[in-house]
Amino acid sequence: MLSMLTTIAPMFIVLAVGFLAGFAARFRQAQSGLNAFVFYFGLPSFVFSAVLAAPPAQGVPAAAIPLAAGVTLMLSVLTYAATRAMGARAASGAAPTSLAATFGNVGYFGMPITLSTVGPEAALAAGVLHLTHNMIYMTGYPVVRTVATGATGPAGFRAAWRRRLWPIVRKAVLLNPVALSMAAALAVVLTPLAVPEVLSESVAMVGDTAVPVALFAVGLAMHPALEGVRSGGVPKRAITLGTAVKILVLPLATWLAVLPLADHLGPVWAAALVLMAAMPSSTTVFVFSEEYDGDGRLAAAILVAGTLASILTIPLAAEFLLL
Repeated sequence: MLSMLTTIAPMFIVLAVGFLAGFAARFRQAQSGLNAFVFYFGLPSFVFSAVLAAPPAQGVPAAAIPLAAGVTLMLSVLTYAATRAMGARAASGAAPTSLAATFGNVGYFGMPITLSTVGPEAALAAGVLHLTHNMIYMTGYPVVRTVATGATGPAGFRAAWRRRLWPIVRKAVLLNPVALSMAAALAVVLTPLAVPEVLSESVAMVGDTAVPVALFAVGLAMHPALEGVRSGGVPKRAITLGTAVKILVLPLATWLAVLPLADHLGPVWAAALVLMAAMPSSTTVFVFSEEYDGDGRLAAAILVAGTLASILTIPLAAEFLLL
């Protein structure tokens, strides 16, 4: 436990530095630029270099993507139903609770933590699971909430899809920088193509900045989340449920689903699946909840609580997997 905590602790320290920097307006104002850098340059370069440097991959197990998607979506629906059953006050926040309880920080947290604990051979698994998770939520939640809240307007779903939803889907799926970088890396790994050394070293330099800048940006993002929490008006039972599902129930359910398929998945994919599920909520849950639910305070509370609790739960999960 102590050795695993020592391995992961530097990442939380960088996050804490970002949080402390967020008390200064100049850094809070830089948050959007930092996020854009990580999304378009840092993380794609990190993924490209990690996949190229990884030992030869055995491919993607057939059950990996359906398992990751199935467990997450099932718990999202169950969390929504459980929140609705808690009474009128909690029921109004059922959608953001289910979102924050299952949409994890698989990019900024998940990929570096998985590679640092499992090893470089987990690069392909971490990249594929990151894409699977993000594509489900970055496309699914906007579509579902737009339809459910009647935000399609008098012009109907087709017009809303063309004007609002298709640009989101296109960006998340077709033009996703991480997906494009992984496709490029696999093209190099699986074909006789070669990357000139000067180019691969340049990409690696940019990729080396991804983790610290991403974690710093997560620390900055905690400030608007905390401001939402301080404003009050969020049901504590929904916060408790969402946090418990995200950092305890989701990784446990994923582990139980992985057990009968362990031989098919192999140790690397099995560990990556559980570790990715153990990540705290993505900072995007606050943004999405603000935009599509009209109030991001509940999602923010689950994000903050889960991130703090994950300082202990992630090392425990990693230690358990590597026993």
